[in-house]
Amino acid sequence: MLLGVLRNLDARKFESVVCCIQDRGELADEAEALGIPVISLALMQRGGHDRRVVPALRRLIRDHRIDLVHTHLYHANLYGRLAARCENLPVIASVHNTYHRTKWHRRILNRLLARRTYAVTAGSAEVERDLLTIDRIPREKVVRLPNCIDLDRVVTGLSPSEAKRQLGFQESNIVIGTVGRVEEQKGHTYLLEAFAQVRQQPGGDALRLLIVGDGRMLPRLRETAAILRLEEVCMFPGQLTKLADVYRAIDLFAMPSLWEGLSLAMLEAMAAGLPVIATDVGGAREVLGDDQWGRLVPPRDASALARAIADLLRQPDERARIAAAGRDRVRSAYSAVTLAAGLSSMYLAALGPAASILHGKA
Repeated sequence: MLLGVLRNLDARKFESVVCCIQDRGELADEAEALGIPVISLALMQRGGHDRRVVPALRRLIRDHRIDLVHTHLYHANLYGRLAARCENLPVIASVHNTYHRTKWHRRILNRLLARRTYAVTAGSAEVERDLLTIDRIPREKVVRLPNCIDLDRVVTGLSPSEAKRQLGFQESNIVIGTVGRVEEQKGHTYLLEAFAQVRQQPGGDALRLLIVGDGRMLPRLRETAAILRLEEVCMFPGQLTKLADVYRAIDLFAMPSLWEGLSLAMLEAMAAGLPVIATDVGGAREVLGDDQWGRLVPPRDASALARAIADLLRQPDERARIAAAGRDRVRSAYSAVTLAAGLSSMYLAALGPAASILHGKA
């Protein structure tokens, strides 16, 4: 999402610098290819509090003559806002996930820091609700800016059969896939259990499961797949960067998350023209509606997920309908172009009169 915004901000008004508190991620090279500096502080390597972060961010702000700070996710929102406050800069904080477990100290810090934050953006209506009711951030500080995607990232020249062969599948395989961090939040265990149920039905021999991503749950998922006797039909390729090719290989996308803000992988799959089944968490209902643009199932319910998968596999016309409708919906309402325009207006408003005297740029 950040890359999509960076591509679509007006370079005549804004000059961007990206900072990673920890190490560079796999997308850093793409940002640098856009001509945007990516700075890794290589801090917080053991997690938790790191008193070195705020001084390092303050040095970065001064060295690069930063005029406005925009932070994403909890630790960046904490340290970035503290550094911006010390340097007397306007700051915007973005929250992308709903709360699964609330921590009292985080609630207090978020509430206190919001006083000196120009705006706190919420990636979905559910995230907005948590900011207002749990963090108790003033209504005027919270702005809903739905998570969006860079549509260019789902474009590929591969055909479905080529994409399947590239991943080791046969052209005749029907691939059910998901993309995301392999963590408890994403609910992969329920997808494995649902897949095992669907495999028992007529035509199940052609089905294959693709779980793309890396994380702490991966060893346990491999064990679960072995227990369910799915080793030969379930693939765990780890983290892949060419996601457009991955989406082209998938026939049906499943998002079994236990909690979410608004899943970017779900939006990407829809933009790539895939029929989507998602758990009814976070912003999924906002995007999928009541079966207009996808299918919703309860979280933590493998049987309900299995029924939804089997139902769509039996109805190719319905799969095609929701795939086309979902693609059009995401491309019109959840494009990074839309998000960049909203953020551009917010940046200029946060800078106020200073925006007109910063050498033509903010």
